[in-house]
Amino acid sequence: MELHRTEVLTSQTGALIPVTYVGVLPHEDSVRDVVLGLKYHGKRGNAAQLAGIVNQVLPLLGGQYSVLTWAPTTSAHQVKRGMDHAELIARHVAASNGIRAVKLLRRVSAISQTGASRNIRLMGPEFVSKPLRRHRNVLVIDDVVTTGATFRAAAQALVNAGASSVACIAPSRTM
Repeated sequence: MELHRTEVLTSQTGALIPVTYVGVLPHEDSVRDVVLGLKYHGKRGNAAQLAGIVNQVLPLLGGQYSVLTWAPTTSAHQVKRGMDHAELIARHVAASNGIRAVKLLRRVSAISQTGASRNIRLMGPEFVSKPLRRHRNVLVIDDVVTTGATFRAAAQALVNAGASSVACIAPSRTM
């Protein structure tokens, strides 16, 4: 397991909220092929394989998650691909772990991270979250972590919405 970063984000009320970011395996060889097969070739069965990678490290984080969500893709990509690949991975992880999967995040910027320059990726997308009841420990899933900007934006939106802790996990990492 590769732990990218643990940090504390500040909520709108001034509370300090712990956030953990994890990218499990290098985005190389068979892992890369599985991600690309899901994302660009409609191989939906690959979502279960990627969820399996996440499931292997989830117990190491030691968290008790009350809800699981995902970093949503752009609307244009969802229409083009006929799915949100991160949602498919997330729903497999949720089902395997008895955690409720809920679409909490909405992407408010349409800028795609795919193929963008590092500077654009570092700016990251913008998200808003549905309001959360107090004391919500949230698990966020995505397919690949590159700069961490997507996860950080998702985590900040969840913290602003009332999350009491956030863990972000991707089965693959480019860093």
